[in-house]
Amino acid sequence: MNQLIKNWVVQMGGDETFPFIVIDNWYDPDTEKSVWKELDFLSCVDRANQQRAENTVVARTKDGESLSRSYRWYPFQIYNKEYGVPYSPILNSVNNFRTPEFYEVMDKIKPQGRIWKSSNCDDTIISYYENNDYYKPHWDKFLWTSLIWFYREPKQFTGGDFTLTERGYKIDLKHNRMFMFPCYSLHEVSPVKFKKLPKEMGFGRYTITHFWYSA
Repeated sequence: MNQLIKNWVVQMGGDETFPFIVIDNWYDPDTEKSVWKELDFLSCVDRANQQRAENTVVARTKDGESLSRSYRWYPFQIYNKEYGVPYSPILNSVNNFRTPEFYEVMDKIKPQGRIWKSSNCDDTIISYYENNDYYKPHWDKFLWTSLIWFYREPKQFTGGDFTLTERGYKIDLKHNRMFMFPCYSLHEVSPVKFKKLPKEMGFGRYTITHFWYSA
């Protein structure tokens, strides 16, 4: 068993109609350090020059209201999708999902696990939540969504809690935790609150999101 899998702490939740997976220690220590370097690189640009979710066309109501407030990066736009993946620890680590050990985890939640195993495409976004940032109830137009949470310890903010809105499940926010679920169900992130906003970015709540679908 490789070092990555040996550190995993796997929990299964939900029920037969709506299963979900929680894995702590998702990244091994070396990869975690590399991911932090990439996140710090993305965050080093001044806030005023960063892209905000509420300024994009995605995640809006029928009336045009933005459902989300956060900073957002699209790695496949930053890196060349054909040649740049090896240079991104975050994109390169998507291979964690395609290991025999993770397939074994998904086999425990049949038949829904088969749907994910049949997916052949993924997309990735990185979100960063600071003071008063949130994500209102929404659903994703994919098969499954996996979220990996990052923040610096000790944590300097409150809130940022993740809830499966329609099902009443609240998933505790924990650094280096991966949460994976069928994304047709409404879910939300509560507002992040700082007592005092740090001058520099990097002390809030990061989410690395992978969307899984078939094409």
